[in-house]
Amino acid sequence: MSAGAQPPAVRPAAEDDPREAPATAVPEGKRLHPVTPWRRAWAPIAGLVAFTLQDFERTRQWFEQLTVGWLLAAFAVLVPAAAAYGFLSWWYTSYLVTDTELRIRTGLLFRRTAHIRLDRIQGVDVGRPMLARIAQVAKLKLDVVGADAKDELAFLGEREAVALRAQLLARAAGMAPEAALEAGEAPARELLRVTPRTLIVSVLLLAGGWLALAALLVVPGLIFLASGNLWPAVAATLSLAGVAWRTTAGRVLKEFDWTVQESPDGLRIDRGLLDRVHETVPPGRIQYVRVVEPVLWRRRGWVRIELEVAGSGSERGALVPVASRGDAARVLARAVPGVELEEVMASLRPVPARARWCSPFRWRGYASGVTGSLFVTRRGRLRRVTELIPHAKVQSVRYRQGPWQRRLALADVAVDHGANGWAMARLRDVEEARALVAAQAERSRTGRRTALPERWLT
Repeated sequence: MSAGAQPPAVRPAAEDDPREAPATAVPEGKRLHPVTPWRRAWAPIAGLVAFTLQDFERTRQWFEQLTVGWLLAAFAVLVPAAAAYGFLSWWYTSYLVTDTELRIRTGLLFRRTAHIRLDRIQGVDVGRPMLARIAQVAKLKLDVVGADAKDELAFLGEREAVALRAQLLARAAGMAPEAALEAGEAPARELLRVTPRTLIVSVLLLAGGWLALAALLVVPGLIFLASGNLWPAVAATLSLAGVAWRTTAGRVLKEFDWTVQESPDGLRIDRGLLDRVHETVPPGRIQYVRVVEPVLWRRRGWVRIELEVAGSGSERGALVPVASRGDAARVLARAVPGVELEEVMASLRPVPARARWCSPFRWRGYASGVTGSLFVTRRGRLRRVTELIPHAKVQSVRYRQGPWQRRLALADVAVDHGANGWAMARLRDVEEARALVAAQAERSRTGRRTALPERWLT
């Protein structure tokens, strides 16, 4: 080194300055809440129960041969083993937020690391089951584009879960890491709250629940009389009881105190009586909307709005469980900008009268239409379902015509919406159907060019 040369600057080690530390400086990341081992300790016990139930008769004989001492010894081994499994699985589970992704490391024997790109996150739901609310913990479910199942972090402290959710949503919106840490929970404005009375009355006016209860009272008895065997009747009772529960009391518990709020990161939904759930409907990624009008709701002017989101792997669920048409239209306009429910209903056109020869009982329930931003279809007379697909979300358009339809100069137009399904404009005039296919293809191309960005806060 020459006399006039300056010594090279000595850069401090990455671990000395945590702001300069690379993402791999703390490979273990953060662990979950200490209550998590108790949740995971049930896994081996549940597996053992499932194994024994596969051959119930042999299991019964085996238990009859066991003495009290052997049972106590088995519990003395099983309980510590389950506790050890829960602790070790918690110890080897961690998460870490880097500049570009969320890493979740799991696995006791077989290690698994999930790399979730932050710009692919389209929803972060906070779940608070009843026992978790008592322990003041919560779980995060991440809805990621292209993933069939949701990754989950269960459990975190309630404050930590809310802070992490706010950070992930801010990062998914494109905010810088430093700004995302300071952003906190975005403010929200309430759009709709479903009262318990409205929810309960709406469930009582649904025919499905009453049919399930009637089947529960009649079908098991008929099965027992026909077979003379008690077990098929018991199996039928349990199955029908589950259906009746889901369509009546279970639905009330799930949708209790349903609240929709608008925030910069999307529409927030809070719901549930025993298990409280906080969901986010991401803006710009809604592929498909259903407006459901059961026959007994129409006199009261009530509707239900359901939707699907691309890449979520399954149906997203309800946006509005029950509300007046005006309130539902206001929420829908915020979820899908530019959609006016009255304009949608006015655009529907019935099918030709000759369609009754193809569908004698349902042809009057079919209709379809087009607005400036939507492809619209309707089906059903008792349970009327109106389907809405934004032009920018249409993936493909198909022309379908069966032999009987060809004879009557009718055809169907199927529109794929990119969320594992399609909507069908049924029994249209053949010339109208051909023109609709060509026009819809052009509307889809134009819609994608003029669509708003799908990034939040943009």
